[in-house]
Amino acid sequence: MLDLSLILPISMMAVLDKPVSIGLIPAIAMAAYTTWKITMASIHIGRQRRRSAGNILVAELRTVNFIDALVAILTMQNTLIMVNRTATDKNAMLPVSAASSAVIYVVIVAITVRMLWKGVQQTNSSFVQKQI
Repeated sequence: MLDLSLILPISMMAVLDKPVSIGLIPAIAMAAYTTWKITMASIHIGRQRRRSAGNILVAELRTVNFIDALVAILTMQNTLIMVNRTATDKNAMLPVSAASSAVIYVVIVAITVRMLWKGVQQTNSSFVQKQI
């Protein structure tokens, strides 16, 4: 459900439909925060992968945090495009924005499907062990 709810905001960011009016300093601060967020989410998801027998709820929480960081990348991209946009190049970044949004959305869906698959496998294996 979360992935489906992301379609509209991601498409709005891809076509630059929601303009923002902030300066360069807040945009740079947002970029720094997004960099920190994606770095920490990557570290946490990496730790979880090394613990394959870990708690599934912790793994899901870290995965959702990583997906949130990916969406933050799209938000940062949209903000930086809007800050540097002039009246003459209104839709010049549309192909780049659409392509990066599509790639990140495909990654989000792949991560979600993988997380669901692992959860089903873990649930099935624990169900079989309880039956024995």
